Amino acid sequence: MRAIEVKQLDYDLTPVAGLALVGHHLKTLAPVLARLDAAQPVRTGVSNSDIVRSYLGLLAQGKSDFDAIENHRGEKFYKHALGITLLPSSPTLRQRMDAQASALSQHVLPMIETLLTHRAPDYGVLPCGWLAVDIDTFATQGCRCPFPC
Repeated sequence: MRAIEVKQLDYDLTPVAGLALVGHHLKTLAPVLARLDAAQPVRTGVSNSDIVRSYLGLLAQGKSDFDAIENHRGEKFYKHALGITLLPSSPTLRQRMDAQASALSQHVLPMIETLLTHRAPDYGVLPCGWLAVDIDTFATQGCRCPFPC
């Protein structure tokens, strides 16, 4: 049996390496995020674009809880991958998202439009020109729901 060698690496490993791809797409949102910061400037502290970037990073991991940002406080990769200048604390993230939800939501549609116009989606059209669709169906017998079955 071979001996097991344990050594310290000179770099950090991260379980969220996929955020680099999210950060790549967030670069296309730079003009929209700049307009957000111009429309809602902050005197000191975390910019609104950093709030949005931080929360999108959490959502990309399937986490919607504001306290989940605390897991990334000392992590350089999270900030670097998403282009975050100053990472907010969980109370700052919660308060800013609660206080400015309606103002921030005005910038969501331009963000979606920017993402969709920048990259055309590939739906995986087959060589014959057809589009494969996977649909889950179920059959009912004697359904009493208000919808026609």
